[in-house]
Amino acid sequence: MDKVFLLVISMWGNTGTEWEYIGNQIVLQEPMTEKQCQYIIQDDKWAATYENEYYMMKTQCYPKECAGKEKCNG
Repeated sequence: MDKVFLLVISMWGNTGTEWEYIGNQIVLQEPMTEKQCQYIIQDDKWAATYENEYYMMKTQCYPKECAGKEKCNG
């Protein structure tokens, strides 16, 4: 397999001017390629309901070696 990626779903809060990561996330522990991960996170594959306009969840793909790091150049 090429470089291993993981799907991350994180929670974000709006300060009134910008979105900031609030520290909560879940990670799908299923190794995949970046292409596979990008396919899974396409917007048309998800249905989201947000009753609070100041919070959202965001899907992202990160290299596995970035797990647990605040910043990653992977």
